Amino acid sequence: MTITLNRIDVFPIKSLDGLSLEEAVVLPSGALEFDRRWRLVDMEHRVVNAKRTAAIHPIRARYDLDARTVELSHEINASVDCFSDRPVRSPSTEVFSLEPGSRGPCGWLSEALGIDVLLEERSDGGFPDDLDSPGPTLISTATLIEVARWFSFSLAEARRRFRTNLEVGGCEAFWEDSLASPASDISTASLTNGQFSIGSDQESWVHFQATGICRRCIVVSRDSRSGFHSEHFRDVFESRRRSTLQQIPEGASWPHLFRLAVNTRKIDSPYPSHGTTFRLGDQISKKISNELFF
Repeated sequence: MTITLNRIDVFPIKSLDGLSLEEAVVLPSGALEFDRRWRLVDMEHRVVNAKRTAAIHPIRARYDLDARTVELSHEINASVDCFSDRPVRSPSTEVFSLEPGSRGPCGWLSEALGIDVLLEERSDGGFPDDLDSPGPTLISTATLIEVARWFSFSLAEARRRFRTNLEVGGCEAFWEDSLASPASDISTASLTNGQFSIGSDQESWVHFQATGICRRCIVVSRDSRSGFHSEHFRDVFESRRRSTLQQIPEGASWPHLFRLAVNTRKIDSPYPSHGTTFRLGDQISKKISNELFF
């Protein structure tokens, strides 16, 4: 069974739309270049994201990363709840430089969200949810298709809800669960357990450690474009998810099964030429042989 990289998505402004790429550069931190590079905060420096407000969902973002610009528009008819008493407006479509200040998108986003926001940038690794595992998240296309079937929505909607960086094909649904480390403390895990590589040949492998199955939040239970919340989404998800897990990984402390896709961290190679870029169509290997490292 040949497992290949089918899709690469980055999410330049955290909580806004993603961008599909043909190839990805892996930063020294293990994060993908441009993934969650920017984020929104309020005037008290508290993060403004989709977990905090469903008003983010109707905002559409299209990026030109070469020009460092973003085109923003607003779906006027979307019905969302807002976390501000200030009226939420539907500003016109505009293109902005991806930078803080008056030339950037802060004013437009403040109007759309009903609260004053600032844009922050971190170029050396972005703003990952899991600081201990800043590598790309990974899932199989088959898994997304199966989850979409549970709720009768499209594959595109499943992608928008779960916002995974890497999508792989050539495997069955929930294949990625087999990568998850069986230890709750990654420092005690076997050095080869849960490791995998992405690349077209030995000279291009990028090596990763799967560190666990991603915990999910309320965002995935909302329509990705309107923000409408499905009341029983989590209950249905956990009920179905239980049957897909052969067993909870040994040593893991899981209070719930609201989990999908795997978190990762990059494994450094002793060869400087190894592992800086991967591309669509590259192979996924679950085994990292000694000859790759020594």
